[in-house]
Amino acid sequence: MSAASLGRSGNSGGRIAYPALLGTTALGTLSANVINAPLYVIQTELGMTSQQSVMAVSAFTIAMATVVPLAGWSGDRFGTKIFLVSALGIMVLAEIAAALAPGMETLIAARAVQGAACSAIPPCVQAALMSLWPERTAQTMGAWASAIGLGQAVGPPFGGVVTEVLGWRYVFITHATLVLVMMVLLAVSMPTVARRRPPTHASAMFWLVAGGGSTATAILLAGQGGPWVGVTLLTICAIGSWTMFGHLCRRRARFAAEHAGTPGPLLDPALLRDPGYLTAAAGAGLAMGSMAVSIVAVPLFLASKLDLGPAQIGVVVFTLALAMIVAGPVAGRLGRQRGTSTQLSSGVLILVVAAPVITLALVSSDLGVARWVIVSLVILGLLLAGTGIAFTQSAAATELVLSPAGRAGTAIGIHNMLRFLAMALGYSGVSLAYATNASLLIFPAVSLTGLAMFTALRANRGKPRHP
Repeated sequence: MSAASLGRSGNSGGRIAYPALLGTTALGTLSANVINAPLYVIQTELGMTSQQSVMAVSAFTIAMATVVPLAGWSGDRFGTKIFLVSALGIMVLAEIAAALAPGMETLIAARAVQGAACSAIPPCVQAALMSLWPERTAQTMGAWASAIGLGQAVGPPFGGVVTEVLGWRYVFITHATLVLVMMVLLAVSMPTVARRRPPTHASAMFWLVAGGGSTATAILLAGQGGPWVGVTLLTICAIGSWTMFGHLCRRRARFAAEHAGTPGPLLDPALLRDPGYLTAAAGAGLAMGSMAVSIVAVPLFLASKLDLGPAQIGVVVFTLALAMIVAGPVAGRLGRQRGTSTQLSSGVLILVVAAPVITLALVSSDLGVARWVIVSLVILGLLLAGTGIAFTQSAAATELVLSPAGRAGTAIGIHNMLRFLAMALGYSGVSLAYATNASLLIFPAVSLTGLAMFTALRANRGKPRHP
């Protein structure tokens, strides 16, 4: 679906706003992985330890996963357009701070602010696409999935090339310039999305944010091998926070039902139990977890077992993102013609098939198989994985915006929090698997998870998921 066709669909700013929203999505994804390639250069110049350099990466993820429900609520409360544009402005300032960072502490803090600002992008873009082009949900979500693939593809080579030519500080300056361009385009062209006026429920929001932050930190800390006392305490904190969030929302909902005119809860708990919302969360989690496993485990394998160089590894891994970019529009058309249930089931099944192909490549490296055959198997597996991720992720996004919860920014924020937590879980799973010499179990675990989800989808086929 072209921007021009969207522009003719009744939104005068569609010709510019639609590609600007997708471009913002791509830049948001890119910002998460843009320092991966130059990370060692940054570590050396700033005198950072390996653990500190990992914190520069994980601070972004933790902040994003923690704040995204608040960002979804704020988009509803203050207006999607004004909040998104404001968040992009904060992101530009944080990028400049990172570029000027004199030491490790400043860089980590700047990356955390970038992650917090970037948390506005997923819920606000999804809400805008749903509100401005409601009749084209499947197509817009397919294009949204392609934009994520584009950001995933461009991030590492972008960071590497800019670092080689200009230095690592210009990675942030260049990215800030691109974000500034998107901010101006959205400010000028994006139609206003009506505010939804969600209830103000500060105590529930506090526990929701605490639950997301402690969960993300526990997952990432576990992936680094502990300390396990800290992981345990964070897990207890996460369970307690999520429990308090649910309790406060249920209590406020009961009180509002008994006393007319009183404010409702931050989020109606029934929305999170909606079958469509649960399906969307499961699909998005599988897609993001699969992507995380692929972009970490495959490069480690290619470098350690096949002795491929960074450029060669980059070309191979690029096929994953390329498949996501190409498959996104195809997934949208399939969803429009056959329904999101068929689209989601197809994506999950492709992921189930992709994992054994990559596992076969991993096993073949110890059997004397020619290197070109192994690389070919890896590429085939990544092409399948990228296609499956695009199908699954865009179908999950469509399920989300069509569910009753899709009309609540906080629920969209929680959905995206779960996406990021699944990605963090994938990273940590790979780290633990390599630390325990269980790397051959990584992709079978993905395949079994996908198979369980596919079985559940088939069992519920034909049952309505949206009222």
